[in-house]
Amino acid sequence: MLRETGSALILLGAAVSMLVGGCPNAGRLIPGFNTVEVELVNDTWFPVAPNISFDDDSGFLASLAPSETLSTGLIGPGEFVSYRFDCDELGLILSDEAEQLLPFEIYIAERSRILEREEEYDCGDRIRFRFVGEAENFGVVSSVNGRVVD
Repeated sequence: MLRETGSALILLGAAVSMLVGGCPNAGRLIPGFNTVEVELVNDTWFPVAPNISFDDDSGFLASLAPSETLSTGLIGPGEFVSYRFDCDELGLILSDEAEQLLPFEIYIAERSRILEREEEYDCGDRIRFRFVGEAENFGVVSSVNGRVVD
């Protein structure tokens, strides 16, 4: 146990030294440092299709038409799912008109704010899309590290 702790401290010390010394890839040695965690939380009574779109770029064109869609399927009432991205895979992310499936109707939330790397979040952060309300009041709340982003 002591030996494993010592090895972890040596690795951490080496990574920090490399970062301070200007080595940009040193963050890959520290677990969670070069990743972004994305959490989807359904706080409603009905299934939700989150419709999460993302792009590795954060430019204007990427915000108009993100190149990737996260394959989540439906998220059940009260369900929570989590995804981890390498930081360079996620330049921007949003919930693009999530759908709430009621027995005889589908309600669509407004598109969430586009969250861009180095603007709203950075590597190592946690992004959460929380789906709330029912029917006409259905919507999505976006937050980064627990701070709501409007």
